[in-house]
Amino acid sequence: MPSLAGRLAQEDGFAADLDLTEGLAPGEVLAGAELEGCRLTGAVLERAVLRDCTFTDCTFTGCDLSMAVLDGSRFTDCRFVECKALGVVWARAAPAPLSTRPWDLERCRLDLGSFRDAAAAGSRFVDCSMREVDLAGADLRRATFTGSDLAGATFAGTDLREADLVGACGYVVDPTENRVRGLRVDAVAAGGILRALGLVVEG
Repeated sequence: MPSLAGRLAQEDGFAADLDLTEGLAPGEVLAGAELEGCRLTGAVLERAVLRDCTFTDCTFTGCDLSMAVLDGSRFTDCRFVECKALGVVWARAAPAPLSTRPWDLERCRLDLGSFRDAAAAGSRFVDCSMREVDLAGADLRRATFTGSDLAGATFAGTDLREADLVGACGYVVDPTENRVRGLRVDAVAAGGILRALGLVVEG
């Protein structure tokens, strides 16, 4: 299968407004590449290493990034749609201070991943599976989790001020261990907060 690294080598490491389907073999390294306005569709990047790459206004659709290493790579105004990304340590990516939202993920499988201590204020997680994701210490102010499954997710020292958990399920958030002022929840899922306080929710 053609390699994304080989394809980008033909472009001198820079690609703009391209449709890309090439992937990377497990352990294969893509270093220092710059992609702008590219559309990656169905690319298999499982266990690949994206090191010090820059992605700007790119869309990842139906890609497999499970266990991919994002060391120092920057994602600015990128979208991930229907991607599989199990066990990814998202916090290893470089901050993207100019991004409208640090992470924009829709209908993605993010189970067993980590956003621990990540600067992710304003991120968007819509209809995602986020089971057992580590969110401890993350800055998730104004983040949206509509329709996402957060069963087993870790919230500890997490900044959830003005975040939106309406429509999310499975989460347990202890307001004494997290910053929750302005956090939006719905009546059904609010039981997760009450259970964290030791209250019994009936009915």
